[in-house]
Amino acid sequence: MVVWLLLVGCFGQHPTPAPGWSIEQITELVRPEVKDRAGWAQDVRAALVASHVTPDRDSACQVLAVVEQESSYQADPAVPGLPKIAREAIQEKLSVLGPVENYGLDWLLSPVPPGQTQSFAQRLDKVKTEHDVDLLFRDIVAYHSGEVPGLQKASSILVPGKLEELNPVKTAGSMQVNVIWAQELGRQDGLSRETVRDLLYTRAGGLKYGTARLFADHANYDKPIYRFADYNAGLYTSRNASFQQMIGKITGLSVTPDGDLLAWSESGRPKSTQDGQTITAVMAWRATYAPDLDPRTVRRDLELEKTDEFEETDTYNRVRSTWRSKFGKEPTYAILPTVAVDSPKMSSPHTTSWFAQSVEKRYEACLARGK
Repeated sequence: MVVWLLLVGCFGQHPTPAPGWSIEQITELVRPEVKDRAGWAQDVRAALVASHVTPDRDSACQVLAVVEQESSYQADPAVPGLPKIAREAIQEKLSVLGPVENYGLDWLLSPVPPGQTQSFAQRLDKVKTEHDVDLLFRDIVAYHSGEVPGLQKASSILVPGKLEELNPVKTAGSMQVNVIWAQELGRQDGLSRETVRDLLYTRAGGLKYGTARLFADHANYDKPIYRFADYNAGLYTSRNASFQQMIGKITGLSVTPDGDLLAWSESGRPKSTQDGQTITAVMAWRATYAPDLDPRTVRRDLELEKTDEFEETDTYNRVRSTWRSKFGKEPTYAILPTVAVDSPKMSSPHTTSWFAQSVEKRYEACLARGK
């Protein structure tokens, strides 16, 4: 959460963009078969302006490419097999209850609220879109918030205040933006978590928060494919993956370039007790090439991995200097990270590299439409 707060706090600190492309010009970038092309163009332009990005062919095509990849121009896309996906996601959360897992699921979904004719379970079996699931979970939380179930004694996961965590919808809207990230950004505008969720299922809202996320970092990428990778795997992931590749080759240790220099908790805080491949290799580099660097300084530097400030740290710059001395060439700024993408919404597992390359093809096709 701390990382998200740091990142969304950067918005509003940029100059007002130039007027840029008109709605009519951006309309020509939208695929011809899309309904209401001008409406999509208008909302894309508004989203870019809200994110302090000048609307032009390049920026609009980056947004449209992600929209095409994630939803095929649907503000609230239907998800095949969503009832099964949602139920399995709930069961996974409830698995911590052990032998009373099924009791927990029954307690959660079996009630028929006052004035209704169907149980939550029956409604879950009929959901088609992520918004359907969201609305259902709000009703579940509202219903159980007035209850004092004995099961609360068995596990804090079912305390009413924690029920929101069972909501299986983690990404939403036409750009499938991370819901928690969007909620943190919306909070700065005084919007409730529920209001942001509702906005994500509108065309304008999904584009606004998705565009903000797409252009949230300030990495000096020379190609948009790295921005697409970051959209899928996390901010600055492509830059960090290059750093990992460097540190692995310098030390000869095995380091998977997944873009995560440290292990992070769901709350957005680094797990200081879990040292993975990267920090092990960085500490080995320090011992050989930078013994004057305090290990605590190194760790603090790595904790900045989700920000552009990481590039100003001693650790980042001295690793790059070591690379130049050892290999006699300039280090690569970014590479596509090695990250597996195994979403229940996808028919088969893929990788962040696949995602970025697929979006890039759509981006190039969009640029061609705008010539």
